[in-house]
Amino acid sequence: MGNFIRFLTVSLFVSFFYVFSVTAQEEKTELSEEEVKIAQQKLLDAVKNLKKEIKVEVNVENGGTITGAVQCKRVRHPEDVVVYIEKVGDNDYPVPEEHGIVDQLNLTFVPHVLAVQKGVTVDFPNSDLVRHNVFSPPDCCKQFNLGTYDVGVVKHVKFDEVCDVPLLCNVHAEMSSYVLILNNPYFSVTGRDGVFKIDNVPPGNYKLAAWHEKLRTIVKDVTVESGKAANVDFSLKKRK
Repeated sequence: MGNFIRFLTVSLFVSFFYVFSVTAQEEKTELSEEEVKIAQQKLLDAVKNLKKEIKVEVNVENGGTITGAVQCKRVRHPEDVVVYIEKVGDNDYPVPEEHGIVDQLNLTFVPHVLAVQKGVTVDFPNSDLVRHNVFSPPDCCKQFNLGTYDVGVVKHVKFDEVCDVPLLCNVHAEMSSYVLILNNPYFSVTGRDGVFKIDNVPPGNYKLAAWHEKLRTIVKDVTVESGKAANVDFSLKKRK
């Protein structure tokens, strides 16, 4: 299994790269042309490659599929929506050995949303040209503070409770990200087109939820039949 998939747009890169260049000059020295090129290439590589989903592979005989699309009101693109089945059997699945990765590049957490199974360890490398701090708010279910650390350092956090965890940086207030921890491997993170697909689902009746960091979570009923695809679409709106 590879370590990476595409997750950010070039337009997002451009805006954050400008902020990064200005701030890095204040914290360090003015970046050379070569340093700018290297930093730019690192972020572009991460944009294309870092994984948004960490889960075990499941193979179900005569399983079905859930497909669909998400629309998001007052959000530019229906990206980084996590669609997941709340409960499959007893939610008794092995924890993936693979670690998740939330990198720090050009004053940006990469990826912006990472969905993992409960019990997964997430690595937090600092691949930037400046020091960073990674912490979660004190009122969230998984509170931690990794402190401020240097370029090239990698720190680790095990996420063992089902919830969503905001990630912030004490050094750079503009940085934010999320880790969403789930009970089973039946989930999918949408790209810019809002499309999702969940494979190898045992036949049965389920509650399917769609989560977005700014919008209200919606839960729908879905019936999965052996060897067939069930289609479920979501329209997410602002939280009340």
